[in-house]
Amino acid sequence: MNPLSDGPPPAAFSHYPIESLVDRDNLPLYLALKELASERDLTVYLVGGPVRDWLLGVACRDLDFVVEGDATALGRTLANRVGGRAILHNRFGTATVELGAGHIDLVTARSEAYPVPGSLPDVVPSTINDDLARRDFTINAMALPLRGGDLTPVDQAGGQEDLKLGRIRTIHPQSFSDDPTRLFRALRYEQRLGFGLEEGTGEQFRAAVAGRYCDTVSGDRIRRELEKFLEEIDPAKPILRAVETGLLPSVFPALVQSDYVGRLAASSIDNQLMICYPLSWIVALVYPLSSEEAEGLIGRLNMPGAWARAVRESVKLHQLETALSGTGMAASELHRFLEDFEIWTIGAVARITDRAVVAGNLERYIEEYQDLSPALNGNDLLAMGVPPGPAVGKALASLRDLRIDRKVLSEEEEREWVRELLAVEKYGTSQGT
Repeated sequence: MNPLSDGPPPAAFSHYPIESLVDRDNLPLYLALKELASERDLTVYLVGGPVRDWLLGVACRDLDFVVEGDATALGRTLANRVGGRAILHNRFGTATVELGAGHIDLVTARSEAYPVPGSLPDVVPSTINDDLARRDFTINAMALPLRGGDLTPVDQAGGQEDLKLGRIRTIHPQSFSDDPTRLFRALRYEQRLGFGLEEGTGEQFRAAVAGRYCDTVSGDRIRRELEKFLEEIDPAKPILRAVETGLLPSVFPALVQSDYVGRLAASSIDNQLMICYPLSWIVALVYPLSSEEAEGLIGRLNMPGAWARAVRESVKLHQLETALSGTGMAASELHRFLEDFEIWTIGAVARITDRAVVAGNLERYIEEYQDLSPALNGNDLLAMGVPPGPAVGKALASLRDLRIDRKVLSEEEEREWVRELLAVEKYGTSQGT
């Protein structure tokens, strides 16, 4: 549903002062930059997402500015004025200024040309109009001048009208060919805002998926777009849409099933697991894959350690479902199966498995067994007479199993078991171990 379908005309979306919607960590930087622009008669614009969000009357999360001039020089001046830190990239004409927990990005106005579809663009300094023309969608191609009192956006592509109509529209027909990562962004904005793809943009989207445009894009760039999915308030929406539209299968053919993502979404209401561990969504996405497919996906997206581990553990737990489905499984046996897995991976699988017994066993491990360990340690065993070496580790493992299975319940009962073990070993019998 388009939240603005019954709203005001495009020229009167927001009546809020921009300052009231800027994150408080970024507000000092915003005000200082505005002051600098006025003092020095600089042509600086707030651009892209912040302008869109201001028109919608929602908080502006990140602040991006375009400078018709030298953005790096302005970034250095701004950092000096506020006592912050400037990170300058002279080659690209960009600067990030940090102050406490706040940061803003400054970019020299530029135009772009893509020498090869899917490649990074060649850029040259230019004007605000050229800069806006290089952007992904009309609703992100608006700018507000930072000096003066005029709050009329620069909007040559018709972004305000598309906001009112609730649609995502590319600026030109080659947009997805130039940069196929825009396919992911289209779905992210569509799902975040409750919009739909404009008819022509939908046709371009389908052609890009069918033409496997993402084959020209590195795994790192695609993974970064997935990371942005995971940062959304409801990551399930863009993930489900990316499977439904064929976008994810066009990147990796095995990513055709979204049932487990849907189950995780249905189970995660008032659940902090997905907030604390966003890779839980990746666990759900890859759960049906084979080991070979999992390794292929890890390679395709050049996954770092945490991602690769999430994928491998998810697939391994799926393969262990039969073993984990025993109703009479001893707690110590369950612990041995699961002790090397990340607890959040186990928690995610408990919510997506279609075997109730498996879900119960996983939850039982999380709630009752994961933190159980003997009261005694290796030094205690050595002091009691257990010989150094493998015997200590073997005794500790046995004590842990006894604790988990509730066969010993206190430190004194552990000591009694060790004394019995030593007595048995002393007399050379094979019982008690």
